[in-house]
Amino acid sequence: MKRLLKIAGGLVVVALFAVGGLYGAELLFSGGSRASEDSRGSGGGDDPTRVSTAAVESALIEDRVTAVGSLMPPRQVELRPAVEGRVVEVAVSSGDEVAQGDLILRLDSRAEEATVAEAEATLREAQQNFDRVEELSRTNNAAQDQLEAARARLTRAEAGAEGARAALEDRRLTAPFDGSLGLIDTDPGEYVDTATTVAELSDLSVVQADLALPERYFERLEPGLGVEVETPAYPGETFTGTVTVRAPLVSPNSRSFDIRAEIDNADRRLVGGMFAQSRIVFGDYEGLAVPDDAVISEGLTSYVFTVDEDTARRREVRLGGSVGSLTEVAEGLEEGTRVVVAGWDTLSDGAPVTVSDDVSQEALE
Repeated sequence: MKRLLKIAGGLVVVALFAVGGLYGAELLFSGGSRASEDSRGSGGGDDPTRVSTAAVESALIEDRVTAVGSLMPPRQVELRPAVEGRVVEVAVSSGDEVAQGDLILRLDSRAEEATVAEAEATLREAQQNFDRVEELSRTNNAAQDQLEAARARLTRAEAGAEGARAALEDRRLTAPFDGSLGLIDTDPGEYVDTATTVAELSDLSVVQADLALPERYFERLEPGLGVEVETPAYPGETFTGTVTVRAPLVSPNSRSFDIRAEIDNADRRLVGGMFAQSRIVFGDYEGLAVPDDAVISEGLTSYVFTVDEDTARRREVRLGGSVGSLTEVAEGLEEGTRVVVAGWDTLSDGAPVTVSDDVSQEALE
């Protein structure tokens, strides 16, 4: 009997502890919930993000297209001798400016000079004989066939002399046009043949830029349009030229067409092979623009954050060209709208913000 009473008493004690535990847990959770509610009710939560803004502004936008290519001289040849032989004179040096007809080098021509002398002597003799027979024919002292034979000998002598002079001329290598010479590694005494390149000659009075443009510009691109070219060799400098040729066809593979522009190069600063970043301007117009720092791009989508009553709003935009440190906005914004230019890296649509204009990005972080 006593044993039964002990068991019953133990069960009562366990039950009391269980009830107490449940009550305590309820108090704990209800207290935490009330504390949380009190915290929200007292104004707690995310702090506004500090941002800097700028206004969407009107700007003069250039209607233009850009393309890249290489600069090349309009004329460039490898100078090679017309015949083989031993060099007796090199009349120029590497990098020289030469005029058309200037001597580049001369080969040993003693045999050719002797041939010319002989051919000219034969020509003089044939000329004298023809003159004598022609005079006799006027007085009927020479037959017509004698005159024709003398004429034939004169013609052959003239051809022989001309050939001898040409062979002698071939011993001289001259500049075919005005231009700039490249490197020359040929020296007197060296034996050269028709495969020997003595130097490259480039006409650098102008340079050409060959460019490819998308098909959509085909109708608008005509010879006479101005071109601006920049090259890494002269940072910050712009060289101007003119479109001279537009290809008559669009490539079916690339859907682009070729153009050629000429850039004046009187000072010879531009040379063949230079990289050319080219810009062709069709005109200009008034448009809207925002600072480059305001534009955010994700894949094919571009957007900005605007500020509306201390709230950030994400606005997708369609961009145009660049205007210095500004970017044209073709669609999506209105003039005067404030856009975030610093502090947008942690923003989301609808986030609270506080505007601190004229503050750098570093200061906002």
